[in-house]
Amino acid sequence: MKKLDDITDLRDAIATHAAASAAGDSAAAEAFVLPQAIETHRHAAAEIARIARPVEVETLALAKIGFQYISKIRFTNGGAMRRVLYRWRKEADGKWVIVSVEDTTGKRSSWSDIPDLAAAVAQARAGNGNA
Repeated sequence: MKKLDDITDLRDAIATHAAASAAGDSAAAEAFVLPQAIETHRHAAAEIARIARPVEVETLALAKIGFQYISKIRFTNGGAMRRVLYRWRKEADGKWVIVSVEDTTGKRSSWSDIPDLAAAVAQARAGNGNA
């Protein structure tokens, strides 16, 4: 039987990042984000910032895909809501970083805007090398 990874430090990073995002603390939230993901992160953060404070944070899912993890977070207050996927990777120094961000608020799934299976496979392979 395979032993499960101890990802307590990842869960802590996710919680810290989500709390900073909910509070509108962009410097603290962006400290987790790699340069290639900063633009999409800022777009998602701008949408989260439109939610009236206080913003509630709910972790919807955490899944391992290859050597990376995907966290699905919902930010809400009253009728306003944003649902965001963050792809996390552990660096050589042990720090967890966000390598991609996708706001899935208006989608049934994160694959909803992929036109066909061939495009989906190509996108997955180009994005992370795990497909």
